[in-house]
Amino acid sequence: MQPGWLGAFNLLMFGHTILLSVLLVSLSKERLEFEQRTKAQTDPLTGALNRRAFMSRGERLLQRHGHERAPLCLLFLDLDHFKSLNDRFGHSGGDDVLISFVGLVNACIRPTDFLFRIGGEEFCCLLPHTSTADAHRVAERIRHQFELAMVEVAGTVVKATVSLGIASTDAFGYELDTLMRRADMAVYAAKRAGRNRVMVATPNDDAAFDTELGVLAVRRIGTAT
Repeated sequence: MQPGWLGAFNLLMFGHTILLSVLLVSLSKERLEFEQRTKAQTDPLTGALNRRAFMSRGERLLQRHGHERAPLCLLFLDLDHFKSLNDRFGHSGGDDVLISFVGLVNACIRPTDFLFRIGGEEFCCLLPHTSTADAHRVAERIRHQFELAMVEVAGTVVKATVSLGIASTDAFGYELDTLMRRADMAVYAAKRAGRNRVMVATPNDDAAFDTELGVLAVRRIGTAT
């Protein structure tokens, strides 16, 4: 190879090396940023998505479904008597129940569904392209499986239950706050009816929800029931 061609070849190889280095640095930076975003939107205890992710992803999902006029259901899930579990077994025992619950829910929903830990023992599921009837079947499957499940805490087998409320876009439109409030009120109604059951919010519930149930449900958010 002549010196001129050799110099050009070496220059080309050097350029490729620089380009590859820049590309690797860029990919590493993007990966780090992705990991940081994922960490910021994940509940460190259970691995479920957190409230921050619920607000951002929920808004995007509802906007897209609204444009398509496609059905979506929101499930509000609240573990029953969770405070008594913490009082009996301590927070580590309660944590074991929460971790087990998240694993069970993930086994009951589709890969395209989203589970979020809203706070404490309260969770939300977003079920895209799902009718109220299908959402009810999912909710009953979760309720039934959790009722049958046994979690070992400090050498003791613990059984727990969950109350679930369902709100659909077919009934209440595509506002995330409205769906969450209605589903939460349905959970409160389920607890008043005896817990360990699924309740579906309907527009006919307006009178009851907007008076006693509505006021009490808002106060209940963030407390153990």
